[in-house]
Amino acid sequence: MWPLAEHLKQVIPNKIVASPDPAWADVVAALDSGDHLEAAMGKTTLNALTVDAIVAATAMFIAYKERQVFGRVLSGKRQLPFTAFVKHLFKAGKRFHLITPNYDRLVELATEAAEIGVDSRFSGYLYGFADPKRAADAHRESYVSGRNTLLRSLPCLSVYKPHGSLDWFDVGGKVIRSPMETDRVPVIITPGASKYRESFRWAFDDQRTSGNRCVANATRLMFIGYGFNDDHLEQLCPGLKVTKPLS
Repeated sequence: MWPLAEHLKQVIPNKIVASPDPAWADVVAALDSGDHLEAAMGKTTLNALTVDAIVAATAMFIAYKERQVFGRVLSGKRQLPFTAFVKHLFKAGKRFHLITPNYDRLVELATEAAEIGVDSRFSGYLYGFADPKRAADAHRESYVSGRNTLLRSLPCLSVYKPHGSLDWFDVGGKVIRSPMETDRVPVIITPGASKYRESFRWAFDDQRTSGNRCVANATRLMFIGYGFNDDHLEQLCPGLKVTKPLS
């Protein structure tokens, strides 16, 4: 979060010159006093235009960093640690569920690099639309047993993104998933108070409720890099309050 915070401190002032927002100065002061980005932006209410500028700047910054990692992985110069982890994980089963507040697609990249499918709950590649059933069916194969043709699951990681993703775009009131680079700002929720305004939009309903259901039904939970500093993510994970094995 620190590199993102420093980036926002540099670029946001120029983006809100036409519509000054005193609350942004409060965010900067909180950051300079030692608060992390989540805490600093949660202490004040920013103007809508400032929030829009933050969303756009955040998306551009993370997408740039993401492209650097993609380039190294696709050139064979790097293997992501999650690739090795997921290969080991799937020795224990064919389907696992992952909830991430990250906008980037490094989890998806690492999983597919392990030759394991990813279910994003969207169907389609260049113009993917939300269709959980068709998305799940893409990770099943048919086989013949006697006179019957049956379906069986293929190894697949179901990924839920309650804060959105760099490849989600609002097209005519629908969220479309596309890997293409465009000048459109993706559908994401940034840190701070704005997430409470945005997080209950219909676009995130399926990701939130489906992720909650998986947590509630899970027999074991694993946390990777989760610091318990995001009370919004706490709301998305009611299963944290029940007694389950944790690792």
